[in-house]
Amino acid sequence: MNDRRTGLKMAPRLRHAAILLAFVLLAVATSVPGANARTTGEFSATAKVDTKQGTRSMGFDLVVTNPITMEQAEYLKDVLAQGGQPALLNAIKGGGRGRIRLGGLEYPVDLVVVESSGDVTRYYVVTARPLKYEEVNEGRASLDHPFTVFVVNVPGMGTGDGRIYTHAALWIDDQGHVRADQYEGQPGTLRDVKRLK
Repeated sequence: MNDRRTGLKMAPRLRHAAILLAFVLLAVATSVPGANARTTGEFSATAKVDTKQGTRSMGFDLVVTNPITMEQAEYLKDVLAQGGQPALLNAIKGGGRGRIRLGGLEYPVDLVVVESSGDVTRYYVVTARPLKYEEVNEGRASLDHPFTVFVVNVPGMGTGDGRIYTHAALWIDDQGHVRADQYEGQPGTLRDVKRLK
């Protein structure tokens, strides 16, 4: 058998196999839940939160780079059941799912769970909040609420709304929805939520 002859015969076969493999990979990538390019993007809104100094309004920008679906977030139920909020914090911290700019400060996004309901896409955006020295030193109850959660509702057309849980504990209900409990006070609000990209 001549190597040159074999090489010539195999080249079309390899080319055909490569093309077939490319189509298979493309089909798999587009069928993966959460792979829809419309779930990633950039968004803006106006945030309103109550602070010790009073009510503040500020700009809110969100970049979502790598969201997961509710089905993909199911494993977090077990994490919560076995280790509570600290285990969940360790499981998602550094997830690299995007970034938030709130006022003049920027924070990494540790978890984004996306849920579509009719014309509205809802994002549960979670970041580990910076703990204050007094909380840690005094062992305050607020340590059981180690997250900041943004629930962002983005309609297909027009502007949306949302809520901000500044000191949140997370849980997942029986239907797989991410839920947040606010520590003291009321959650803040998001208004005029717009998709930029």
